[in-house]
Amino acid sequence: MASNISTAKKVIFSILAFVFFVTTSELILSIGDFDSYVQNRFFVVNRALDYPEVFLRDKKLFWKLKPDQTVTSNFFQGHTYRINSAGRRDKEISMDKSKPRIIALGNSCTFGWGIDFGLIYTQILEQILDKHYEIINAGVPGYSSFQGQVYFKSELVKLKPDYVLILFGWNDHWAAANGIADKAQQLPSEFVISIQNILSNFHLYRAIKKVLLSNIESDLESLFDRQDPVYRVSLADFEKNIKSICQAARNYQAIPLLITAPIPSLENYYSPGSRSWLHRYHEYYNQTIRKIARQDSVLLVDAALEFDKYANLYDDASLDPIHFNIKGHQILAELIAAQIAASNLY
Repeated sequence: MASNISTAKKVIFSILAFVFFVTTSELILSIGDFDSYVQNRFFVVNRALDYPEVFLRDKKLFWKLKPDQTVTSNFFQGHTYRINSAGRRDKEISMDKSKPRIIALGNSCTFGWGIDFGLIYTQILEQILDKHYEIINAGVPGYSSFQGQVYFKSELVKLKPDYVLILFGWNDHWAAANGIADKAQQLPSEFVISIQNILSNFHLYRAIKKVLLSNIESDLESLFDRQDPVYRVSLADFEKNIKSICQAARNYQAIPLLITAPIPSLENYYSPGSRSWLHRYHEYYNQTIRKIARQDSVLLVDAALEFDKYANLYDDASLDPIHFNIKGHQILAELIAAQIAASNLY
């Protein structure tokens, strides 16, 4: 009997000691502002996107914005964004629509990276169209066209859009480490992902993961095959994904509108004689968008071409050639509105 009591005391003591250790570690790590993230800019399910205050892991989409919060994060470079209850940077949207809907599907450019909510092109477009349409911002940082077509088919069609704005390209031609493209990703089960989402909120878990990964992973640069690189979404798959989104939109009686992804022109933003492999490869993806629009009779806003007419649409092109500024959002909204008007859809 005494032996059983002694064993029980040991178990209770061990549990209390473990709780004390975890609690103390959490407190120390949170106060010390410990950087617990292993940055890997090549991996498709990028741990730079794994900030638990911003993202949730997802079986189908890899990651989603954490819903119903106002969040300030180092990931957002100090900016604060409001994420609605559906996990989108937008106002609250009812499932029941009272007016025609336009869904803007895309990446961080559509999300409005570094831009106040009211100055994102989706919000400006809603004002230009005199609020005759309800415009839903479905842009998620880091999303490729692969994620976009899954997101649209699995969730956004439920909102019964009348028009779908489609803006992808940048993340598609980002390098995938170890040759694992988006379509080839193998994520764990829903149960495991749920556990990871819970554990990732603990500083201790993230610290342990960082220590382990730092010791077992190869150097980041070595993960990228420069001789025969694999991109997150190949040109061929990019075409398939964009066509798939367009066809899905039409299947649900929505009108797709393609947008080429702007990039700062070498002539307007860089020193004379500048050359760039990024510009050349980016153009292949934009050419694919133009080809789909031409061959499949899809509406097109050639923002990449139009942006080349300006020299003030990027605040620092050398530091960030992806995200256009407030003026760029204004121009893009005007281009979209003009295309809608010219097509007699408005």
